Amino acid sequence: MTTAKKIYTRDFIIAMVLYVVTIFGTNVLLSDWVEEQPMMLAALVALIPVLPVLLAARAVIIFSRSWDELQRKQALEGMLISFFVVGMGSFTYGFLEGIGFPRLSMIWVMPALVMVQGLGQLFIRSRY
Repeated sequence: MTTAKKIYTRDFIIAMVLYVVTIFGTNVLLSDWVEEQPMMLAALVALIPVLPVLLAARAVIIFSRSWDELQRKQALEGMLISFFVVGMGSFTYGFLEGIGFPRLSMIWVMPALVMVQGLGQLFIRSRY
């Protein structure tokens, strides 16, 4: 394993452990006292899990700087596939919500982007 991969793996695992801890911590904290606190304080507590996700994004960006041209091209094509599939899917479903389809939470957009991007990259790499 290359040094860049080792650093990425370490940083990403740390970020995900922090994410899991903050998800559980904020859920426990918010379930007990959210109604008694000002909305702004509850909002700040609810947004704490975003911080480890930013650390994970930082790890990915730093790691991507170690890629060669082909890896960058494949990643870009995977991201474009994700952008259009998830973008068009959410855009289309928005019209369906207008006629009575159930509302979907925005929290699913980022995981969908990541999942489709990964699948898109697998598809792109199979073509090379």
